[in-house]
Amino acid sequence: MKPPAKKRPQPRPPTPEQMARIVEEAWLASNEWGLYIWLSAVTGARRGEVIALQWGDVDLENRVLWLDENCVRTVDGMVLKDTKTHQMRRVAFDEPTAQLLRKHREDCGARLVMLGLTLADETWLFSARPDLSKPRDPSSVTRRYSRLATKLGIDTKLKELRHYSATELLTAGVDLRTVAGRLGHGDGTTSLRHYAAWVGSADEAAAATIGSRMPLLQ
Repeated sequence: MKPPAKKRPQPRPPTPEQMARIVEEAWLASNEWGLYIWLSAVTGARRGEVIALQWGDVDLENRVLWLDENCVRTVDGMVLKDTKTHQMRRVAFDEPTAQLLRKHREDCGARLVMLGLTLADETWLFSARPDLSKPRDPSSVTRRYSRLATKLGIDTKLKELRHYSATELLTAGVDLRTVAGRLGHGDGTTSLRHYAAWVGSADEAAAATIGSRMPLLQ
C-alpha cells in the first residue's frame, strides 16, 4: 500500500495591513528589531539565515545579501551550519532596505567605537552582546516575535514572514523560479507545493493580461 499523500501546506501569511502594524511596532521597540523583521519579510530568508548575517555578507554597493550560513540551537548550544539546502544564495534588496542597512551599520560602528573596537566583516548584524561578538539566540527571536504578535492581536508566527515574502511576490506576478531562488527552494517544486494558490492567482492575472492585449475578432 502506498503511504497517504502528504497534506498540502497552507501558509497563512499576515496581510499587508497586519505586516505594516508588525513592522511599526518592531521599530518602536528598537531599530535592530525592526530591521530584523524588515529583512525577514523582504528577503524571505529563514530565521537562522538572517541571524547568521555578518557585515561581510552585505554588499551595500550592489544591494545584495549573501546567505551561506544558518544559526541553530542544539543541545550543545548555538552552532553555525550551512543553509538548509546546503547552498549559498544571492538575494537582492531595494534601495530603501539599503538605506536601513547603512543606518544600522553606522549605529553598530558607533556602538563599537565606544568600546574601543572596530566594525569588521565578521561583526554580526544582530547580537545581544554590547561588542556584537555573538549572534542572537534563534529561540529568543521567535519568543519575542510571538509576544509582539500577541500584543497586536495578530495570529501569526515568525516563519510566516517568509510566507509573506513569497505570497506578495507571487501575487505581484514575479515568476515562480525567481521566488524559489530567493527562498532557497532549488528547482521550485517546494515553492509550488507551498504556494500553489498564489501561483494560480498570478496565472489567472497573466491570462487576463494577455487576453486584453489580443486583437478583437471581427
